[in-house]
Amino acid sequence: MRLELVGGLTAAVLLIVMAVASGGAAPAVAPAKPSGAAVPASAAPSAAPGVAEPVSSPPAKTKADNPGRIIRGRLTPPERVKEAFLWERSMDLRVPVAVDPKTGEFEVRGLRLGTYNFIIRTPWGRLEGIDMAPKVSEYDILIPPEYRTEDLGRAPEGTLSEDDKKSVRRIIHEVKRYENKIRDLYLAGCSDRAVALMECLMDAPFHSEKGDEVTWRIEQWYYEKKYDAWTTFRTRVLYRFRQPKAVWQTWGWQFEPTLGGLDIAEDRKDPLTVEFAIPDRPVPEKGLAGNQYPPAEKGMPKEPRPPEADESR
Repeated sequence: MRLELVGGLTAAVLLIVMAVASGGAAPAVAPAKPSGAAVPASAAPSAAPGVAEPVSSPPAKTKADNPGRIIRGRLTPPERVKEAFLWERSMDLRVPVAVDPKTGEFEVRGLRLGTYNFIIRTPWGRLEGIDMAPKVSEYDILIPPEYRTEDLGRAPEGTLSEDDKKSVRRIIHEVKRYENKIRDLYLAGCSDRAVALMECLMDAPFHSEKGDEVTWRIEQWYYEKKYDAWTTFRTRVLYRFRQPKAVWQTWGWQFEPTLGGLDIAEDRKDPLTVEFAIPDRPVPEKGLAGNQYPPAEKGMPKEPRPPEADESR
């Protein structure tokens, strides 16, 4: 009996010691709240004193939201647009253009930096935008504004006078060349730079000719004015073909500056707008007056493609 009493007292003392060591009696458990009950405002977690409440940031803007990366406008009549895309030639980047079949309106968003030309497949052939800006380099447009100079990236100033055009055309037509027929489709520029879009045709007999073949080239010739004299700066081959004359004569191919040279630059703030009325047949003074779509890709020079530009640009 005494042993049982001593054992009971010992157990009671141990329980009291354990309770004191743990900081007192165990806290009572609050009854669970019924599901769906609102949490009082006083019970909601709050930021520590002196610490600002976290604010949710607005969604980040993308290239598609940037108005300076948009080209929009209208091509009429829309039934003459069989296919259309924007071409950035230096990167060989093609961007499809969806043209409204009723209104001819279009809008392309989120374009990368570069200079774009329209390519339009029409019922009679190919309508091609051409960049006639007298740039030093095709990559001028990628140079950030703060790093541009007169010789690097900055748009040239002044106008190309009639006397300047006569001087440039004298160089073009008085120099003996391989082709027996050449013509400048366009000549544009500023006070000290010029660019000519040239058609160079050889339809006379030539070495290794097979049958009734011709050689035909589309090139851009660049000129600069130094010490009041115009000189050749560089040339650029856009297309070159060697074809039977009967095939070449069927091609419909019109070059159009108003559809080219569409610059998407870092400092552009507003969309570019293009409106163009497609003729029912190609204009002979602007290219070839046939009625078939030409194999343009086969005539492009095989040049090494530049490294891929940064997608974020």
